[in-house]
Amino acid sequence: MLNKIRSLEYTEERYNRLLQYLTDYIYTVKIEDGKAIETYHSPGCVTVTGYTSENYARDKELWYRMVFDEDKPKVLEQAQKARAGEDVSPLEHRIVHRDGTFRWVKNSIVLFRDESGNVKSYDGLINDITAVKRAEGLAFIKQKQLIQADKMASLGILVSGIAHEINNPNNFILLNAELFSNVWKDVQPILKEYYDTHGDFVLAGMPFTKSNEKIQKSLKGISDGAMRIQKITRSLTNYASNDPGELNQTVDLKKVVDGAITIAGSLIKNSTNNFWISFKDKLPNITGNKQQLEQVIINLINNSCQSLRNKNESIEISLSIDQVNQVVVIELSDEGVGIDNEHLKHIFDPFFTTKRNVGGTGLGLSISYNIVKNHGGDLIISSVKGEGTTSKIILPIKKN
Repeated sequence: MLNKIRSLEYTEERYNRLLQYLTDYIYTVKIEDGKAIETYHSPGCVTVTGYTSENYARDKELWYRMVFDEDKPKVLEQAQKARAGEDVSPLEHRIVHRDGTFRWVKNSIVLFRDESGNVKSYDGLINDITAVKRAEGLAFIKQKQLIQADKMASLGILVSGIAHEINNPNNFILLNAELFSNVWKDVQPILKEYYDTHGDFVLAGMPFTKSNEKIQKSLKGISDGAMRIQKITRSLTNYASNDPGELNQTVDLKKVVDGAITIAGSLIKNSTNNFWISFKDKLPNITGNKQQLEQVIINLINNSCQSLRNKNESIEISLSIDQVNQVVVIELSDEGVGIDNEHLKHIFDPFFTTKRNVGGTGLGLSISYNIVKNHGGDLIISSVKGEGTTSKIILPIKKN
């Protein structure tokens, strides 16, 4: 009998050792009449979740509260099916660790039935797959970047052709606007002399005294509009040009910000009447990649524009130097809806988005963060719900 007891103890000990290699931890749910009456989380839970077995024993809803809001319906569905005696497939979902970080886990459920086939309990095997998911996420981001690079190369060819087609007639407009401006200046003395001799007269359907100023404004408007077209096509061509991705360019950040504003100009105009930009210092150049940094700023501008509730709310961009730390700071602030503290902790996580219902992928800020980090800098985002968001791009000054 003693040998049998020892054999059972050895078997149990061996089972527990093997279980540690098979899974990060196990939990057990006892079922009665299709309802959970008792749940036990093994000691390994503290490694994965930060909470102890005693924490789970005291708080029956702790595990469910830890699950990401977006994942709760499928986690609840898995548990309901298991309690009803239905075999369920392993489920991958996210939880919030006690330290505030998020983890990916794989939850595999094994049912245990009585002789009548009724479910008496089930074991949940929890694997921490966070590292795997992050690796998959990074691989996916790299793949997206490669696809984007290929698209940008194709777009660059297309944009170059379109820009050429637009610039030809636009240059014609610019040259003729300048010609007619000179003609108008030359005929001014003659028209003025005629006015002084004969009094007011009709020109372009209006009295000369009114048409004079109107025509001058119209000619200036034509020139300014054509110059704007030229600037936009040049910015689009530069942005869409084939970029090898190297971080060894000498970058003028003022030009980077100007280019981003030009490209996002239509969205800015449609989003706010209060857009401000300030350059507080004479900015030094940095070493990096102009196109990638422009992508970061465009993304931040887009996010700010989308956060505004009306056109009276403002967006402000400022550039300055931190001489102590030898960095350039690009700060973008908006008066939009802000970000919940719960979401703020996860905004740089791949695939995390609060805009999935409108097509958000959760990659914009993740890619932007990686771009800034690759430049040796940092991207810091702070926000107050209902009051707005501030994003700071911090980049090291180029060493001569």
